[in-house]
Amino acid sequence: MNYDEAKKEFIKTVEYYDYRYRKWEIFLDLCRVSAISLYQPFARDKELEEEYLKIVGKYDKKIVREVFPRLFGLIILGLSDRLGDFLGECFMELDLGTKFKGQFFTPYTISKLMASILGENTKEVETMSEPAVGSGGMVIARADTLRELGVNYQQVMEVQAVDIDSLCVDMCYIQLTLLHISAEVIHGNSLTLEVFRTWYTPAYIMKATTRQVPNIKEIDSEVKVKLPDDNNTNKVLYTENELEVFATGKLFAF
Repeated sequence: MNYDEAKKEFIKTVEYYDYRYRKWEIFLDLCRVSAISLYQPFARDKELEEEYLKIVGKYDKKIVREVFPRLFGLIILGLSDRLGDFLGECFMELDLGTKFKGQFFTPYTISKLMASILGENTKEVETMSEPAVGSGGMVIARADTLRELGVNYQQVMEVQAVDIDSLCVDMCYIQLTLLHISAEVIHGNSLTLEVFRTWYTPAYIMKATTRQVPNIKEIDSEVKVKLPDDNNTNKVLYTENELEVFATGKLFAF
């Protein structure tokens, strides 16, 4: 299944269940439980677990066991075919932005044009800060551009992605995680500099094993990764052997 086919099936599935649950609610909850599922192995947070259970408790077993996993699988299939703002495009084509939120995400073709204007990568590390990241389209477009230029974006990109909308934060976290982009994804206000929560993609955490990453303190010789949380405390994640298995089993290998 290619990108466009996966996107079409995703939209069709959400619209099909609109008779019982509002499509806005399905999309919102899907993104939240998916984001929690991706981050919880690192966070191991009781409150996140409780939030997850509360959300899925609203739905019947078929939605939880079949529909949500299928929708998440379609995101993976789409992004496996090519890079793109899969969730942002689905959000707009489901008419969720104009009707409910008044949000208009930049079309991916425009994001790609803007990303290409930045030119080639000439540094070992390319940093990028997005103060209103939305679903992450501009970040993905830059990764796409670098890939076309023969640069491994997974190795060079370091991203700080901020948005005041919690749904946007979840959408961005899902996509940057699946594309293995090193990023801290912040739910916050870029104008007032308020930070409500910060989540780190697996790529960001894994890079602590090879060099110093901001907000990650010195790591113990017996433990490869410690997780920075919002309170700036460290949590042990994986042993060296566990991390090696994780690293060699990446979902994407561009």
